[in-house]
Amino acid sequence: MTKGKPGRKKILLNDKESLEKIVQLGAQGLTSGQIARCLGVSWSTIDRRRKEFEEIEEAIKKGEAMGVQKVSNALMRSAIEDKNVTAQIFYLKNRAPKEWADRQEVNHNLDLKNVLTNARTRIIEHNPTAIAHARNDSDSVGEEESQG
Repeated sequence: MTKGKPGRKKILLNDKESLEKIVQLGAQGLTSGQIARCLGVSWSTIDRRRKEFEEIEEAIKKGEAMGVQKVSNALMRSAIEDKNVTAQIFYLKNRAPKEWADRQEVNHNLDLKNVLTNARTRIIEHNPTAIAHARNDSDSVGEEESQG
């Protein structure tokens, strides 16, 4: 008689009943950790088994896909049949984000030195004495502060 390692019985989760339960729980939107708790195992157990048995990984993915499909169908029904504007906006923002995003990204390069140089040139051309007065005013403010 050979003895195995002492401890708890190994839970495989790849039987038909467990796989159906995994699909059902995944379709309800549960995460792998939540599915594990519902099955009475730890997250690490379900994580090990999903790597060990491809059918467990497939059951989890199938459940997730079914859940997404249910919600997508409900969203579409709400948007179209119930004329739910919020559902319509949500759908459009997610399906056509370039056209329906709340904010649009704009890239613009600005050469501030060039802008200031052009502004100074326009001021001088319009009123050449304005620059001299502005410089004199700023110099006198600096002198007052240093004397104060």
